[in-house]
Amino acid sequence: MSEDDAPGAGAPGIRILWLTPTLSSRFGGPTTTAVNGVVAEKRVGLSTEIATTVSRGGAGDSEAALKRLAADHVPVRTFARAGKSARAEAWGISPSLAVWIARNLRSFDVIHLQYVWCMPSLLGCLLARLRGIPVVVTPHESLTDYDLDVASRSRPKRAFKRLLKRFYLRTVDCIVFMSELEERDTDSGNRRTVRIAHAVAEGTYPGEREFVSANTAPLRIGFLGRNIPKKGVDRLIVALAREPGRGWRLLVAGPSGTGEFVAEQDRLVRTLNVGDRVQWLGFLDESASLFSRCDVLAMPSVYEGFGMVAAEAMSHGLPVIVPRRSGVAEIVSQFGAGIVMDGPDITDLTAALVKFDVERDAWPAYSRNGIAAVEEKLTFRAYGSNLRKLYASLV
Repeated sequence: MSEDDAPGAGAPGIRILWLTPTLSSRFGGPTTTAVNGVVAEKRVGLSTEIATTVSRGGAGDSEAALKRLAADHVPVRTFARAGKSARAEAWGISPSLAVWIARNLRSFDVIHLQYVWCMPSLLGCLLARLRGIPVVVTPHESLTDYDLDVASRSRPKRAFKRLLKRFYLRTVDCIVFMSELEERDTDSGNRRTVRIAHAVAEGTYPGEREFVSANTAPLRIGFLGRNIPKKGVDRLIVALAREPGRGWRLLVAGPSGTGEFVAEQDRLVRTLNVGDRVQWLGFLDESASLFSRCDVLAMPSVYEGFGMVAAEAMSHGLPVIVPRRSGVAEIVSQFGAGIVMDGPDITDLTAALVKFDVERDAWPAYSRNGIAAVEEKLTFRAYGSNLRKLYASLV
């Protein structure tokens, strides 16, 4: 280990505060990456704390994340949210957290914001700037053109977000992008930026993978994510129907998503008569329980600034199918860890699944290459060391 890689090197005595609106599993990738990120900092010797909100009734969907942080001895400060709505959770609205930030911000040398459309980030950014404390933000694709122009479906919402974006770009000291795609799709002006890919939990590599399907058995396709239009589970269902003779099986895991969209998927399954080939697993405490039952992880999202679920699958030796408009596609393509689709539409998705199905001799290589990619690009040490250097340069 070099002196620069030794724990604490390059950032002696620096205290970092991470602010995030929620650690709930229902909010998908950003909460996973926030937990992994702060653990990565702890493991390279940084003095890092994280502050977030929970429901008044207790940890709820954040319990698993809080247990992981406790296991790595990461100091966590939780504050009750005002209200029970999904919007209150997404925005992290908590008077007690606001008071704590105002009183304690001076105790920290760097403030690291996770996500931007939330109360903790807005307040933390404003107060840190007034008090001369450096501010770093990991926006989790929320500053991209996709989030502002597509995901924000109303004109008032887009205008509001653009106003807030100008505030952040004038205020933060550095933006941490998770991929070249996210950086390219964010007009960051002259603001300082760095690119650091997310950390994936280490020690999950299974060695030589044994695939579920034998040479002639039907392909088992895994999907893990929120059941919302952006993620594309409906396109996977249609792809199954387009290739009835192949007998593909689809295993769907993750939070249920919006009720209306879930009901649409139920109707779609019945209409296409593929109910016997789709299995709804619901939310899983451990993603490994899905990965071990599949031959490939399909991520047919319209857009992903990174694509944490694909990176996690690769760490388990599971090949992946991802769209080109995802940050992780860069790594998948570079290492040959799966198939990169030109687009997320049904035609591209079906073609990719057929290609993967008929080229079964390539599966072991995809598996080994995915593990190699994680070991080289996505370790906790790489993530923590890169942030440690960034913090040292700001203080």
